[in-house]
Amino acid sequence: MDDLNLGAVTYGDPVSAGENLDATAAAVTASSLAELSWVDDGGGPRVLGVVVLLRQNRPAVAFTYADEALARAVAAAGSVTLSLTEPRSTGADFRPLLARGRPLLVEDPDGDLYAADLLLQELRRYPPSRVYVDSPLLQRENWWYLPRLVVELDVQAVEPLRARESADDQLLVVAGGDGLDVHVARTPAAGRGRLALEVDGAPPSGPAVLFSQDASFPDLENWSQWSYRGAWDGAVFTVQEAPAAVGLGPPLGLRQRWRRHRDLERRCVAALSKRGGR
Repeated sequence: MDDLNLGAVTYGDPVSAGENLDATAAAVTASSLAELSWVDDGGGPRVLGVVVLLRQNRPAVAFTYADEALARAVAAAGSVTLSLTEPRSTGADFRPLLARGRPLLVEDPDGDLYAADLLLQELRRYPPSRVYVDSPLLQRENWWYLPRLVVELDVQAVEPLRARESADDQLLVVAGGDGLDVHVARTPAAGRGRLALEVDGAPPSGPAVLFSQDASFPDLENWSQWSYRGAWDGAVFTVQEAPAAVGLGPPLGLRQRWRRHRDLERRCVAALSKRGGR
């Protein structure tokens, strides 16, 4: 495989954040979907598909209060990794990369930070948000969508990473003694319990997740993500927990969109009410 470059650095060589902060920020701004990885309380890796934004030149994920528990779990991790591997619907400055750093939680129960720093980015990068906050009238009606738990990434190192090129490419995340090893992997043949993978790099053995996601581009109206949980032995991924479904489901109907909207509202309002909010 040809060396992948970020500046003058070859695949797998860590780079200090200071040398590449502006390039990383530009890549984040030009990205579409990304992956956020961390180690959970049980010592296993977790991966979440996200739309990553930028605040004060730091990558940031703005969770609604419907996902408060998830946001706090990410923020409680000692370190997290952010990977940009999705090449579709990206801008000219996009570069596939892996950023490592420390998560910092900023609670924004009034939505002021989100409205000032992140709203316009999300409207541009995540079109479904326009249904909720694309005008002052919608923002008043859907007030519960503005409050956020913002997890910023204090980037400490950046590594080049290959972009996923087809549906056979997935993200292999392995938890080890030195943290997370994140690699793009390809499944050359179908399998169930044991999957032989073609992996960029040489991740050590350990608890692992094989993650993938897909969306309807460019509107992102339909977005699915799924994970296989198991163990990696250096050559084969042994599946211990498989997802209920894989792949992008059918387009949502009007009733399904309405139910999704109401479910998100109910969960956000419930979490904010516990804080003594409106």
